[in-house]
Amino acid sequence: MKTSYDVLVIGAGPAGSTAAECLAAEGIEVAVLEEHAVIGEPVDCTGVVGTEAFESFDLPRSIVVGSVDAVTIHSPAGIPATYQATEPLAYIVDRAELDRSLATRAQDAGATFLLSTQAVDVTRDARGVEVTCRCAGGEPQRLSAKMLILAGGPRFAFHGRLGLGTSSVLWRSAHAELPGNSLPHAQVYLGRDVAPGAFGWAVPVTRSGIPHIRVGVNSHSDAPRYLRKLCEETFPHLMPDEGQLPFRSWVVPVLPLSRTYADRVLAVGDAAGQVKPTSGGGIYYGMLSAREAADTVVEAFKRGTLTRDGLSTYEKRWRARLGLDLKIGTLFRRLFSRMADRDVDDLFRTLHTDGLLARMTEKVSFDWHRDLILFLLKHPKLARIFMRRCLDWRAEPAFSDLSAL
Repeated sequence: MKTSYDVLVIGAGPAGSTAAECLAAEGIEVAVLEEHAVIGEPVDCTGVVGTEAFESFDLPRSIVVGSVDAVTIHSPAGIPATYQATEPLAYIVDRAELDRSLATRAQDAGATFLLSTQAVDVTRDARGVEVTCRCAGGEPQRLSAKMLILAGGPRFAFHGRLGLGTSSVLWRSAHAELPGNSLPHAQVYLGRDVAPGAFGWAVPVTRSGIPHIRVGVNSHSDAPRYLRKLCEETFPHLMPDEGQLPFRSWVVPVLPLSRTYADRVLAVGDAAGQVKPTSGGGIYYGMLSAREAADTVVEAFKRGTLTRDGLSTYEKRWRARLGLDLKIGTLFRRLFSRMADRDVDDLFRTLHTDGLLARMTEKVSFDWHRDLILFLLKHPKLARIFMRRCLDWRAEPAFSDLSAL
């Protein structure tokens, strides 16, 4: 079995497979290490992907199980605000099939995928990197490479020793899928009793012709408990008779690493915290950053330098593309997390006056939120509501991590 490559990628999610495909297409020998036996499983993602991602990466329409062309956001008191688009904003995908389709592309380009291969240790010296893996049989195996790309999600076991930062803000996320469909379109639920610090959601999907509702919660803590509460209160008629609610739970980094490059190492996707701070969605941002990472590595190989300084252009590139949205989105998330439920209700009541809701919806973009956020923060009536509890935000510890952006 081959044990030496040009580049090793840890993680076969969208970011890892995208990086592998781009590298392999340039003739670089790359292997992707995936700890699970089947790519794409288990599914730790709701799988809502903007239409821009489909266009930018030519994603297959066969993975689509639903679309988002309208959304109703409910304030804590139940005041609705609905946005209706003339065409889909996003598609709901079969996430496992998305991962497998991207891995197939990478394999077709020449990348190697090593399944049931879990990275348990990483060492680095002047000659390269060595990854110790636990394979299906349990026996350890050592793989070596000139470069390492971390794409294994929000697991930061190797980051510190390799000279990378870690994400200091993590959401807890959980989702379930209920049979049946009583939803006309996507729904978002706000309130400290629904999802403290974040939000709950529900989207209609169709699997093999059978309608389902995919329900989820992002929260600062105990997402499974809030998920069950949301399902019981909002969709009691769809709850399993036996009372058990099968669900998946994971963490979402909603603040990027302070540094995503080091000697012979780059981090991409959730492993770099390249996630929309307002929604927790990271598929598209991760794939965009993975493309930048691959371009950086290709250029570094041509120059013959894989040092931290030589790889620093990666961070400049992805921050040039994502940085402003991440900074503004993080500020908004911090402001929103400090608002009381009655402040959010007042915000929704105000949106229904003076044509504000219609003007706001002109700023809607699924992947790029800064224009909408700036509209909200610059409007005098809305800004006063946001700032009721945030007049001293610059001195608040909760905002101290903005400097990392």
